[in-house]
Amino acid sequence: MRAEAILFDKDGTLFDFQKTWAPWTGEVICALADGDPGLRAALAEAWGYDMETGRISSGSIVVAGAVCDLAEAVLPLLPEHDRDSLLAHLLSTSARVEGVEVVALVGFLAGLAESGLQLGLATNDAESVARAQLRRVGVEAAFDFIAGYDSGHGGKPAPGMCLAFVAHTGLPPERILMVGDSPHDIMAGRAAGMQTLAVLSGVAGREDFAALGTPVLPDISHLPAWLRSRGVDP
Repeated sequence: MRAEAILFDKDGTLFDFQKTWAPWTGEVICALADGDPGLRAALAEAWGYDMETGRISSGSIVVAGAVCDLAEAVLPLLPEHDRDSLLAHLLSTSARVEGVEVVALVGFLAGLAESGLQLGLATNDAESVARAQLRRVGVEAAFDFIAGYDSGHGGKPAPGMCLAFVAHTGLPPERILMVGDSPHDIMAGRAAGMQTLAVLSGVAGREDFAALGTPVLPDISHLPAWLRSRGVDP
């Protein structure tokens, strides 16, 4: 069925996940540990981060969780921090992270919009952080709809953000394509009645999507050709 709108995940879909978030994760862990190697190791384990390779594991809370989940995961290790101060620190530092684009997003998104597709973004990041990153690469205005975990619709894999985009577009959900790099994205889209498509520019592998039966592309650069094969000419 021809899609008339696309709802994108952000990290691992529009932005390369490891290149964007692994450096931040390592830097924040080192800053919070403040020279204590035992605490640094404990923080890295809690967040699923390999200090030797500088990579985030596929099962990491950094991949699927919201920033509030990251704070909760390490708060017991940081008695000198309260939840609000730790969350504020994570939000302020993550808002400055430069997203490493999977493709040049300005032209890519303009091509999709010119074909008549409505575009939305649904991320488990905070909406303010998402908007800051999109603004930095010049594509915030390309999206008709932007939602984070704190936008009032809940986080993925629950379908709240997807259903909010359905309501925003006024389209039947089966006319909307959810594109993401995590099984949580696919589950959220499916629960909302959307078409789904997975990409491998995050930390999940093709095998992680096998049980979900969704099409898989290497990354979003292959999306225009895939859409053309289904009657959309971006």
